[in-house]
Amino acid sequence: MRSSMLWRRLLPAEQGFVLQHFGAQQGGWLAQQVRLGLRRVGDTRRALCLNGGWLSFPRACYGGASLQAPLRLDHPAVAGLFAHELLHQLQRSQGLPVTRQAVALHARQLLPGWLGGRDPYAYRAGHSARARLRQFWQAQVEQQAQMWQDHVQALVAGRPDPAWAGVARAVQAGRLRRR
Repeated sequence: MRSSMLWRRLLPAEQGFVLQHFGAQQGGWLAQQVRLGLRRVGDTRRALCLNGGWLSFPRACYGGASLQAPLRLDHPAVAGLFAHELLHQLQRSQGLPVTRQAVALHARQLLPGWLGGRDPYAYRAGHSARARLRQFWQAQVEQQAQMWQDHVQALVAGRPDPAWAGVARAVQAGRLRRR
């Protein structure tokens, strides 16, 4: 089977989305590194981010349900999901152990009692830009990606929130941790 049937590079509209939300430096790097595929194994309703820049999305995320069609980035949920997985790639580029941390967080969610049961994506959004940025810098990998997803999803839905401004600047500068 040819590789083009399994994955593809970003299309121009997808590259534009990445540059718009991640800025020229981070977005330019991501647009060159990322490859898209169809999620065919496991829970095919969720996206998957693998080492090496491989992002796998459910068929419904693509226009016409085809890998050769662009992602439906005008749909807030799809745009947010794409942003979430792209942030994981940016985290990896900075040496964060995304896969190891995510597996541990999801396993802990399945545990009963005081050891687990926590949603790995849950966070409490601060009301000010400063509070959200501080929280973003302290968050684990899934919380960070969920925060970014919520921000981008709100933008695409036409409901921007100025309290995300600090997080947006940090992501575009590649500052996922306080320095």
